[in-house]
Amino acid sequence: MNEIQMTFYSLLNLFDRSLWVKLLSELERVFDQKLSHLDVNDPMRKKVSDLETAADYICSIGEEESSRRLFGKFGKSKIELSISIFKEAAPFPNSMSIYFPEKVTGDKEGLCMLRNAFEESNRCLKPFYSICDSMDTIASKRKATGYAVDLQAELIGVFWLTYFGKAYVDYFEESKFLDIPSRQIEGLDGSMMDLGESPLSIAVARNQVEALLGKESFVDPSLGYDKPVGKNALRFDQLR
Repeated sequence: MNEIQMTFYSLLNLFDRSLWVKLLSELERVFDQKLSHLDVNDPMRKKVSDLETAADYICSIGEEESSRRLFGKFGKSKIELSISIFKEAAPFPNSMSIYFPEKVTGDKEGLCMLRNAFEESNRCLKPFYSICDSMDTIASKRKATGYAVDLQAELIGVFWLTYFGKAYVDYFEESKFLDIPSRQIEGLDGSMMDLGESPLSIAVARNQVEALLGKESFVDPSLGYDKPVGKNALRFDQLR
């Protein structure tokens, strides 16, 4: 069962086959598993022969289509991914999620793999915001209204691993990041938070970091109303 989730939100044009060849190649290296399935249906039935074919398949959107949603799997590792990409990343950002079995958190090698996958994906996708934690922890931030989170009104939260692009580092004020376990990812100008040894062993509480940055910018599951766009989070036109 997949219990660890990482998700990346990007405004890049992701209909770029060279980007996918590079990203999937890096993930195969980190996972030591080949991408074995890729499909627009889940469960996945389409087997891919190589990464060039996979990149072509991801980017093969029809003239009448506005978006694509795909699902993939890496060999026998039980690591799966989902991809949602739009011709125009407004009002929805492009996203990619990777799902891992919980057992990968049981040793240092697995935790190193998670961090490497997070960093490599951030380098390739250049997201404005990305997160990694247990699926239960991320799901606990579900809004009381039941509607999907509008990332132009609020962000989901701070998690075990969280990356903020430069625009958000400036928005929250760079000086605040000095009081949080964080570092830069080589090649990127944002900041990656790393709050503990594993998703199950957090040294710094997630809600404490949210309070430091400004808790109004993150989902409060108890609220029964939607926050206004642009008041507590950056609009997408401010992130480009």
